[in-house]
Amino acid sequence: MELSQNHRDLVKVATLYHKENLKQSEIAKRLGISRSLVSKYLIDAKHQGIVDIYIKSESAYSVDLELQLEDIFGLTKAVVLDTSNLRANEIEKIIVQTAITSYKKDIAKAKTIGLSWGKVLRRFVDEYPYENHPDATITPLIGGMGSDYVDIHSNQLAYDFARKLRAKCKFLYAPALVDNPLIRENLIENAAIKDVLDTGRNVELAIVGLASPFSSNNTMTEIGYIGQPDIDELETCGVIGDINSKFFNADGQEANCTINENVIGVSLEDIRRIPKVATICYEDTKKEVLYVATETGIFNCVVVTDVLAEYLIAKKKEENQKARKYQET
Repeated sequence: MELSQNHRDLVKVATLYHKENLKQSEIAKRLGISRSLVSKYLIDAKHQGIVDIYIKSESAYSVDLELQLEDIFGLTKAVVLDTSNLRANEIEKIIVQTAITSYKKDIAKAKTIGLSWGKVLRRFVDEYPYENHPDATITPLIGGMGSDYVDIHSNQLAYDFARKLRAKCKFLYAPALVDNPLIRENLIENAAIKDVLDTGRNVELAIVGLASPFSSNNTMTEIGYIGQPDIDELETCGVIGDINSKFFNADGQEANCTINENVIGVSLEDIRRIPKVATICYEDTKKEVLYVATETGIFNCVVVTDVLAEYLIAKKKEENQKARKYQET
């Protein structure tokens, strides 16, 4: 059977574009048609099966997960690490390297950068290459004083990161956690502390960690910031996890708990207002924390493993199905 003229036109345009590598404008000029019609023919050729596009790359699956995460959760950037050929002890090292590569351009563009605290950020700063960004200022997002575990405190991380970038640095001379709200209120009214907190609220880019107080290797428990009575209270208050030592519930809101009243740092609502908030996550024990923080928009840039990406996507689809069934009843 003779093919229709329209079909032949589709084949011709597709051939010129995909095999002859002509630009759409060049095809339009050659065939005497508009560029918009060329674009339509290329779309039609794909939909009718005239053109099949195969992506030959080991990264194809990871990239597909990234696009789904960005689309489903409205993320600015999602980067997924393929762990299929990695041993468990390799994942942390490689995901940190992946995060450095992924966030490097954002860091280079930002004049003001805020850092939270924790082990993953310590690794990120340690492995970050030396660069020259003298116009940038690095600011801690939470207090941290004392002689124990100082290397993972926000002040130390900000100082070390500033050295890596040849940038300026601010210091938040206050503890991360005080004994009661009155002490906190007095400290945050101090002019120097207030200035740093205000700077932290207004950075262009924040890099934060996320944690679960119920995890066996939770850093706040390890360093003695919280004990079992605190963990019991957090569970009673419906806490899911924390970012910048601000504990949040299943709605992504700061929980009404004692610790949140005593933390000297930038709040979750202030963090949400920062244009770019980036995080790194590879631990399966944090998957529920990661989901709530992603779903409620605490951050908008993420580097995760493929396993966690699959979990996020599957859980979101499951929640959407539940919502549709509820609406139908």
